[in-house]
Amino acid sequence: MAITKEKDYTLTRKDDALIFRTSLFSAESESVLHKGIYSKDFASALSSLSIAGLVYAALALNYRRTILFHVVFAIIFIGGYPLFRTFVFKDRFLEALLDRTRGLAEISVTGLIKRETESLPLSAVKNVLIESKKIGIENPDAVEFVEKISAQHGTVIPGFGEEKTFFMLKLKLADGTDRMIYADTEMQGVIDAHEEIKNFLEAGPGERQHDRGTTLKNS
Repeated sequence: MAITKEKDYTLTRKDDALIFRTSLFSAESESVLHKGIYSKDFASALSSLSIAGLVYAALALNYRRTILFHVVFAIIFIGGYPLFRTFVFKDRFLEALLDRTRGLAEISVTGLIKRETESLPLSAVKNVLIESKKIGIENPDAVEFVEKISAQHGTVIPGFGEEKTFFMLKLKLADGTDRMIYADTEMQGVIDAHEEIKNFLEAGPGERQHDRGTTLKNS
């Protein structure tokens, strides 16, 4: 088993199976305030701080205040952050399995509680292609507000408030539909993944893969 590419995704080849895994599989317009201020790390820290604060307040109301209160606060805050980040605000991943031996294609997305999986015959995957999609700013007032707040705190958010172009890697199916498995604002990573997956689909069992051209469509 060998990992052939590793950027914002991993591509693993094992015998006659290819496994593609990434956390970048959405090309949707997000709330400006959400994108500019919110992050999973910040949410985890804030949640941990809130729990620690509530426990501290409960202890202070019922017992005589001692240094132990501060120790408990620190333990809950420091220990709670990785727990919230790992189990509550964890990253979601998409995994696409292409298995020639079983003639199977599976696309799975890990959620907070369960894993959603779509299975279909590998023969149903007719092509792999790249499409592009531009996403503009829907709320310029919110952009201006966030930029003012950031400036007051001496913080710069790279790329914030700018129009973005997503390059989307999709599996084209026999019924005319498609499944997006990767989306990034950096085109090169999408091209690299496209070449690896396309070569795998076009090569026969056990054949060596060769570089092939890239199909790019605009939307």
